[in-house]
Amino acid sequence: MLTIAVDAMGGDNAPACVIEGTIQALRECGNRFSVLLIGQAEKVEPLLAAQDTEGLNLRFVHAPEVITMDDVPAIAVKTKQESSLVIGLKMCKTKKADAYVSAGNTGAQMAASLFVLGRLPGVLRPTIYAYFPRIQEGLTNIVDVGANMDCKPENLVQFAEMLTIYQRYGAGIENPVTGLLNIGEEEGKGSEILKQAYKLLKEADAKGKICFAGNIEGHDILKGNVSIVVCDGLVGNTILKFGESIPEFLGALLKPALQKLVASGELDAKAASLTSSVFKSMFEPFDVEKFGGVPFLGVDGISIVGHGRSSSRAIKNMIFMAEHMIEKKVNDHIAEMLAEK
Repeated sequence: MLTIAVDAMGGDNAPACVIEGTIQALRECGNRFSVLLIGQAEKVEPLLAAQDTEGLNLRFVHAPEVITMDDVPAIAVKTKQESSLVIGLKMCKTKKADAYVSAGNTGAQMAASLFVLGRLPGVLRPTIYAYFPRIQEGLTNIVDVGANMDCKPENLVQFAEMLTIYQRYGAGIENPVTGLLNIGEEEGKGSEILKQAYKLLKEADAKGKICFAGNIEGHDILKGNVSIVVCDGLVGNTILKFGESIPEFLGALLKPALQKLVASGELDAKAASLTSSVFKSMFEPFDVEKFGGVPFLGVDGISIVGHGRSSSRAIKNMIFMAEHMIEKKVNDHIAEMLAEK
């Protein structure tokens, strides 16, 4: 049976929502896996005692320390060896667990994953991606979204290669298409790094490692002509945070606009309610909680990170993402691809 280590202390709503999400996952999984819930006993055990956990494959592991969102990642990983983060990843390293899941400090989790698990053979830099909605059917992933600020051309190419493997084996996309985010579609556009990356991406395409569509611009992201958008972590994280703000922003504009129309008699209350429902359904593709979290690509193990605001539903889906990554052997396929000349 697979074993998944879950950080009970990770996230803005921890440990309560983590416990709820973990129990939901275990109730729905049909005994396919067990969970090691890791956290501070004085905070976790009273909440666990209030839940019905009979028959669930759940075990609690005490971790006296916590790495918070405010901690400096590298320092925290070195000084808080008894944290739920470090203990959980060490369990993966020693094969006591098959994957680790957390909605805590992303930078600390990346640092700890590198320090404890190490890189897969051939990986220059591990990376992290995000899901984006698109007009066409399917999904779009942007990589990198914050793990690597200053990227060399070869880093960008390897991000595309690793994400291509994930989409093939983890998402069932037969022929993922990569676009390089730039200020124009022409080959000679952009900085020297982007120009060199373009050349290397073409070479990777010629070797059959990726399918490269050339440069794309910002307005192409939501169209869905490519399933992989490659950029450095500064650009990717900016796009991600901007995208997350869109539903809330438009919702804030819609509510007073509807109230004004109802007050003036131009729209009745029933029509306003229907309009609001349609609006909510329009933005379902922006719901990242259905994926829960994403894996760090390139680390020698399964390390899944979620948003700090993750709900119990997101925690549940993060656990299922961990199971999915294990079953699809994505890391094995990445290592095989990088070993090819």
